[in-house]
Amino acid sequence: MSLFQSANPKEEHHSGILGAFSVDNIKWEPGDDAGASLVAFRYPYEDFPNGSYLQVDQSQIAVFTNNLSAGDSMNQDGSGASQVSVFIGPCKIKLDTGDSRFAPFRNVTHALTGGSSAFHSVVYFISSTYMNELRWGTQSPIIVEDPVEGVNVHVRAYGLFGAHLDQEDAGQAVVDARKFLMKVVGTRSQYSRQELTDFLRAKILERIPDLLGKAIIDKKIGILEMSSHYSEFSDQMKDSLVKYFQDFGMTLDNFSFLSIQPLEEDLAAINEMKIQKKRQELEAEANAKQMDIESEAIARKRQREGYSYHEERGMDVMQSAASNEGSASSAFLGAGMGLGMGVGVGGAVGAGFSNLARETVGNLESPAASQAAGNTVVCPECSHVNPAGAKFCLECGAKLETGTKCPACGYMNPLGAKFCQECGTKLGGKLKCPKCGHELEPGAKFCNECGAKLTEEKKDE
Repeated sequence: MSLFQSANPKEEHHSGILGAFSVDNIKWEPGDDAGASLVAFRYPYEDFPNGSYLQVDQSQIAVFTNNLSAGDSMNQDGSGASQVSVFIGPCKIKLDTGDSRFAPFRNVTHALTGGSSAFHSVVYFISSTYMNELRWGTQSPIIVEDPVEGVNVHVRAYGLFGAHLDQEDAGQAVVDARKFLMKVVGTRSQYSRQELTDFLRAKILERIPDLLGKAIIDKKIGILEMSSHYSEFSDQMKDSLVKYFQDFGMTLDNFSFLSIQPLEEDLAAINEMKIQKKRQELEAEANAKQMDIESEAIARKRQREGYSYHEERGMDVMQSAASNEGSASSAFLGAGMGLGMGVGVGGAVGAGFSNLARETVGNLESPAASQAAGNTVVCPECSHVNPAGAKFCLECGAKLETGTKCPACGYMNPLGAKFCQECGTKLGGKLKCPKCGHELEPGAKFCNECGAKLTEEKKDE
């Protein structure tokens, strides 16, 4: 190698006095598809002579590093440490590298430093073109909880995204370019678009399972309702990923879901659960309607016959007691009356319980007392207890008269009378046979002891 020649093969194309003076024109112009597919490219020659020109085209960012200040350096501290300058295209910058343009001087200094320049310099070019319509997708199903059905399901999701290295904000572009080189490109001389796409996909899949699962729970959206919420989820995911992308110098332009679908077996299980639930709802609804129809029919029957539900329940109790007369019902009546009387002593609690007892057993009185109170009508033929207002006996069909019939003479007294207006006999009390004195049941016509006839029909006056 001649003293007047440079070791840099690129300088062979420069003209000068005996080739002694040289200037590099540093630029990156991809000439084929492989070069065009690169996102970051380190210029193949280093240690540029002082006065070389750095040419940065549109949609390019150049990062120049050396140990002297050059251009808009970020670290101008005068310490001689490595300096970094970032240039945003389109621009053409004359570099002050510290390395002489005069080949003999440069070769001598390089020889003194082991063949390399004491003013080492490197240029990286970064493409800032937008990368749109990039695809992402989950490789393995994501396990999320369906907040509607309350089960865990396996979900696959995929969609589109776009990103670029921002150069519109010059201050932010300087920071982002350095982040990108340090955290993504590293020391590689070439970094392709495909490599960057794979890197970004991996970063997205680091965050999507957690973000998507949390969004589903927070918004309480079932798996079967996902298709109507893609846009909402896309915006929420983008807002969460923007800051994440900024950590390595990239700007996230767009993010969207194209599909969020459960596995076929999970979908079949959920559909079966919904079908069973719907069947149960329909059965419950049908039973409720049937009960309403039956209740309305019973209510119309009561209305036609002229009594209420409470009156019907009272009649049922009295009929049950009458059908078991002389057995356990009599003991129950006595106990009930005693309870109703006893619980009346004891202040407010006793009074309340007394009322409850009277409501429970108050209607279980003797037929004569109930008739005197106007609650029932006793049939004069068969002694069957009928509800108040009945005109014919429900047991034998005999015509009923309103009033209290005297057990001694058969005279029909007004309701509420305590003594017979015809013979003076006490009404509601025990009837005694006038012949043998045996106590008789109300309505009896003959003595059970001696067979004497007890009443005589009152003659019309």
